[in-house]
Amino acid sequence: MTSTSEVVGGTSEHTPSGPDPRTLLINVTIAAVLGAGLMVLAHELAHLVAGLAQGVPGILYSYGVDHPGATPTQLGIAAIAGPVFSLVTGAVMAAWTPLRTKGGFGHLLWLMFAFASLMEGIGYLEIAPFGAGDTASAITNLGWPQWISLIMLAVGIAGQFALARAFAPHVGRHAGPEKPARMAFTLWPWLIATAINLAIVALNLSTARMPISAGEMVAIAAAGTAVLVFLPMSMIFQGAMNRETPSPLRLSLWPIGGLVALVVLLLVNQALNFGLSVG
Repeated sequence: MTSTSEVVGGTSEHTPSGPDPRTLLINVTIAAVLGAGLMVLAHELAHLVAGLAQGVPGILYSYGVDHPGATPTQLGIAAIAGPVFSLVTGAVMAAWTPLRTKGGFGHLLWLMFAFASLMEGIGYLEIAPFGAGDTASAITNLGWPQWISLIMLAVGIAGQFALARAFAPHVGRHAGPEKPARMAFTLWPWLIATAINLAIVALNLSTARMPISAGEMVAIAAAGTAVLVFLPMSMIFQGAMNRETPSPLRLSLWPIGGLVALVVLLLVNQALNFGLSVG
């Protein structure tokens, strides 16, 4: 079947063959960067709230929370709260997609936040045996046996493939059957968004006043690289994509609201790099 699509009046119009790949690429990339950024902020807020719930004040930064005076147990609970929060919120949002019928940029952003949250939690499970990140901190501070980290690793690897499989139907539904549109929904946004995320990580780490250990820097960089890996990995599951009835998205070529939100988020992160004391 011949593929044709066009952009009319700045809005992607779906033809019988599929959506406009350029419009998909721009919107998915921006939604991925913004969704991942919002997810990181929510993840750090979970650490902060977990500390406050134990009576421990915190200093919030763009990539972490400092808990001055906390005991090892309090630090362990605050540390594990981040991955748990990401996994739970990601699972709920991936299962419940209230913006799907509107099919706009908001739905894309919802999906990216949900799946990036799940990948954040999964990623921390995978790096637990290597002594870096929230899960390793929880294991150390809570006195858990080290073999738990190996179970986390196994669950994380299985979870990464399960996550890609869960995202595949969204690709089939919104990108349609044609390969150019599917690549514009998966591989190309992942490459571009990952490069942007790593640039943002470098910027924030260069301006953050929070003391960061080598292990924490590794975890932050790894998250910036891996948090959107479900996008290209979903292409493994072509069968799951092909079973979906195409449901085109209603997208402008450039999501102005998404771009404005991204700029605001970058400014908020720079402000947080000075440290926000709470409690």
